[in-house]
Amino acid sequence: SAGRGRRRAVSTGAGPDTIAGMRLREIAIGAVLAALLAGGVALTVPPPAPVTVDVPPPTPVKLALAPVPGTPHVTATPPTAMQPEPSWRDMHAKYAGARNLRVFFYEALRKPGNGAYFYAMRVLDTCGLVLKAAPSALPAERRKAADALRQRCDFTAEGLADAGRELDAARNIGLSTDPLLGSMFDYLSADGPDGRATMLLAAFEQGNPEVIASLVAPAIEAQMAPAITPERDSTALGVPYGATLVACRLGADCGPDSVRTLELCMQMGWCGGSVPKALRQGLGKNFAALDGVATRVLRDIERRNARRLLPPGHG
Repeated sequence: SAGRGRRRAVSTGAGPDTIAGMRLREIAIGAVLAALLAGGVALTVPPPAPVTVDVPPPTPVKLALAPVPGTPHVTATPPTAMQPEPSWRDMHAKYAGARNLRVFFYEALRKPGNGAYFYAMRVLDTCGLVLKAAPSALPAERRKAADALRQRCDFTAEGLADAGRELDAARNIGLSTDPLLGSMFDYLSADGPDGRATMLLAAFEQGNPEVIASLVAPAIEAQMAPAITPERDSTALGVPYGATLVACRLGADCGPDSVRTLELCMQMGWCGGSVPKALRQGLGKNFAALDGVATRVLRDIERRNARRLLPPGHG
């Protein structure tokens, strides 16, 4: 059961470092795109003084993107009528609408709700990429995207290290209070194909696009593998971006001015106004293969064919 999965993960002594190190990433940008499990932020400075920024709450972003032809838009099935609406949706909307990710990060740590730590980790990942970029060396369009992300992050290098330390020091990270982290650990700690399929089905019902896309990323890579040739490597085929495309189709924030869209523009120079458009622009004729795999994966999610979406060798 999900409860047993959580207890098993906790009983192994998994602390904040382990949680940060084991989390699955849905965003696939640049050189880190080859890895599904992302490491934590280096913690090298003393903890910062408490932040007392007082800003109005962000306005949730409502997107109405037209799907790329050939790929159906699939909405994850909502919970049954007897269950309350998952509160992670509120945190998701706050993250998508945040114009200052530093403020969002500290608000999430001060008032941890369902999904707060999951999205706090996303902030550290994104802003870490931004601070590593050298805008002055980038072409104009990529530099514009980098500047927009840097302004939204509002972190210095020292401030980002402080934020990582704050997250590492947080002692109230509980899988019972963060269902998104809990879903990932339930899946990772499940016993055998039956257990993982059960946990994957539970994630489908939970409905978070980033979590679902992260968990099915290995299946996407496996389905793309036959198309890889010496002339067309995995990056040329868009394999590292498959989970991102699936997350977009499931309702993640992938429109104009979204973090994902700006990251693709900054990192790859694919500046199409939305993630699907940017991928089509950057991959050219190779986009068709990625789009076809994304369509099949979305169909399996919709039909709840969890076994077909397990990592190779586990189905």
